Amino acid sequence: MKKLMKCLTEYPLILIFFAVCAGMLAGYVFGKDRDFSDMENRYLQKRPKVSLSSLADGSFMESFDTYTDEQVPFRNVLVKCKAVMIWLSGSSENDGIAKGRDGYLFDKVTAVSDKASKNIAAMKNFAASTDRDVYIAVAPTSTWINEEKLPAGMPVLDEKACADQLKTALSSAQNAHVIDLYDALLPHKDEQVYYRTDHHWTTGGAGYAYSAIADAMGLEKKDITQYEKHEVPDFLGTHYAKYKGVNVKADTIEYYDVPIDSLELEGRTASDMMDKEKLSGYDKYAAFMYGNDGRYEVKAEKGAGRDLLILKDSYANCLIPYLVMNYDNITVIDLRYFGGSVAEELLAGGEKDVLLLYNWTFVNEDNHFYKMVN
Repeated sequence: MKKLMKCLTEYPLILIFFAVCAGMLAGYVFGKDRDFSDMENRYLQKRPKVSLSSLADGSFMESFDTYTDEQVPFRNVLVKCKAVMIWLSGSSENDGIAKGRDGYLFDKVTAVSDKASKNIAAMKNFAASTDRDVYIAVAPTSTWINEEKLPAGMPVLDEKACADQLKTALSSAQNAHVIDLYDALLPHKDEQVYYRTDHHWTTGGAGYAYSAIADAMGLEKKDITQYEKHEVPDFLGTHYAKYKGVNVKADTIEYYDVPIDSLELEGRTASDMMDKEKLSGYDKYAAFMYGNDGRYEVKAEKGAGRDLLILKDSYANCLIPYLVMNYDNITVIDLRYFGGSVAEELLAGGEKDVLLLYNWTFVNEDNHFYKMVN
């Protein structure tokens, strides 16, 4: 026993090592698995179930390896320590997110994928499937608009080339109208039209996009500032959830109390367009339109005499309050979570204006555009 104690006092690192191992093991055995990481803004791997098939094809060991990594005790502390160590090493990048000037974080998307051409073809096929005018607005990303704030030498996705590809593909469809949002946003790049810590545009940036969309679709441009404005500080978005470094300045979310009759979500009804509970949580942008249901319908105050169908990603969520000022009813579809028929939605309820609203990273990476024609 004396020899053991002497060994431990002479070699304290051994004691620390075994204490950490014991603590980790106890955490795995007795700790409760977490479903969601607020800091990383994503769901975590739960403990996988053992089966003969999963053992045979190796999927169990793959899932278990992910589980031990994502459910490790004190994960948040370890993740933050890793980010700090990377920062101390002089690197501006962590988990595919690079830090640029003025505290802006950028997603490193460098190449046009095969999905981009397929998704552009899907938009063309969708326009060809109907005789209605189809308006397509694909938003630039912060990486493109804030090019001057990028880290030196950072490669970027050539979004203009993608935009040209879209225009060329849709040039033969007379009812397809491409709305250029680059010209709408670039003159205002010094006004923070994108969040520093998140991939979405700000409410102000969405307002400039609304102006371009209204011009293209023949809508009377309304002034959203007539409604009460709210500001919610301490927003750290999707880019920060990956980066997790130091010296990052939180953003402020702005929104306006545009009145509606109701918001018909999947399985619930709301009386406004902001989920106030999410504003006190980590992912504050998810408060817009209560997140990303597969289908929802905004019933606005009557008087506009027009209805709208939007196929969209989450960029549309903070722009829809602008469009509510022009439409009586807006049907919104997110193809990632939508299990119905887009063709039936087009036919339901009479004539509707049609808007496709996405951002280029989404067009470059998503694999649900095929649902447009079903």
